[in-house]
Formats: sequence, C-alpha cells, structure tokens
Amino acid sequence: MGTLRNFRFPSQDSYNVVASKGKKLRIGFLSLKIMPAPDACNRFCFVVKKKSGNAVFRNKCRRILRSVLFKEAKNFKSPAWIMALVEMSQADANWEALRGDAGKLVLELC
Repeated sequence: MGTLRNFRFPSQDSYNVVASKGKKLRIGFLSLKIMPAPDACNRFCFVVKKKSGNAVFRNKCRRILRSVLFKEAKNFKSPAWIMALVEMSQADANWEALRGDAGKLVLELC
C-alpha cells in the first residue's frame, strides 16, 4: 500500500485545483471534492477548520477519515484526488455519524 506520504497531494497548487474544479459530494457533516487523478494515483487531503475545535478534535476527525478512505481506496473505479472537508464542531461531535457519512460517500466512488 505504501506510506501515508505517498497519498499526499504533490503541491499547494493541487489543493487549489481540486478545491475549484472538483465535483462536490455532501452528506451530513462531510463534504468531498473529487477529481480524476492526473497522475493515476489516489491522493487525499483532509480539511478540518481551526474554528471547529481544538487540535485533539481535528486530529481525531482526520484519523477517522483516513482509516475509512485508505481502506476503500483499492476498490475505487478509477484513481481520484479527494479533498475531505469536515463541517462539524467540537460541540456537535458524533464520531459514528462521521464514520457513517464517510462510508456512504466512499461507496459512491467504488
């Protein structure tokens, strides 16, 4: 599978391209911006705004999404660059809902 570093976006410009040209899918607390991979490799980034909560909260969101996306990446129809945006605050934290939302969105890609 490789290391986590292999699945990062290659540059800041690639974040901007996915953010502006990616197709948006949204369920509950989670939005995905998806774009076909120009380099034939699945790549991911996870965005949790600082206003959402403290570092512990933001890191937990990233860990949950990372586990769901990496587990299903091998089943994607075609390679994609994916930006996952968490729109949940620390006060509204519901980890099972976040896992469920991520699973539903990933199934659409498989």
